[in-house]
Amino acid sequence: MNSTAALRGATVVLGDRAILRAFDLEIRPGVTLVRGANGAGKSTLLRALAGLVALNGGTRVAPARTLYIGERMGLLRGISARENLRFLAAFRGVSAEPVGPALASWGLAPRDATRPVETLSAGERRRAGLARIDVERCDLVLLDEPFAEIDDTGAAQLLRTIRRLAGERRSVVIATHGRLELDAGANEVVRLQ
Repeated sequence: MNSTAALRGATVVLGDRAILRAFDLEIRPGVTLVRGANGAGKSTLLRALAGLVALNGGTRVAPARTLYIGERMGLLRGISARENLRFLAAFRGVSAEPVGPALASWGLAPRDATRPVETLSAGERRRAGLARIDVERCDLVLLDEPFAEIDDTGAAQLLRTIRRLAGERRSVVIATHGRLELDAGANEVVRLQ
C-alpha cells in the first residue's frame, strides 16, 4: 500500500537536544499511533509531519491537505468557535457551510458556538477544535493527545470519527498515552523512547 506521508532520515533538534535522529516513518491510509513517555518526542514527530517544525536533516513528504490539531487546537482568542472555523475554512479555501452542523455534531450548543473561545470550558474548546476535522476534510489528520479534556461522550464521538476517517481511507496519526483499544485497529504503533 502506498504511503500518504513520510519522514525519511528525519532529524529534529530543538535547542541543544536532538528530539528525532535519522527517524523513518511511512504513513498509510488508516490509523497510526504514536506512543511514548512525556518528552519522548511524540508532539515533535507530529509537528514535523505537519511541517510546523524544521527538519535539521532528512525529508518530509505530506499531502497539501494536512490538518494538525495540537493541545491548543489552533483556535484564535477573541472570536467565537463558529468564527474560528469559518476563518479556518476560508484560509483553506473550503466551504464554511458545514461549520454549524460540525459544531453541533461535536456537542457544542449554538449559544456556546457564538461565545469567544476563551470563555468556553477546556472540553468545549477541544470539541470545537476537533470539529475542524469535519469542516476542513484533510487527507492527513494529525491529532496530538486528542482525548485530553473531553468527557466520555466526546471521547466516543472522537473514536467514531477516527474509525470513519480510516474507513474513508484517510490517514490519521494519533499521539496518545492512553486509549489502548485503538492499538488493535491501527496500521502501526510507533513507540518512541
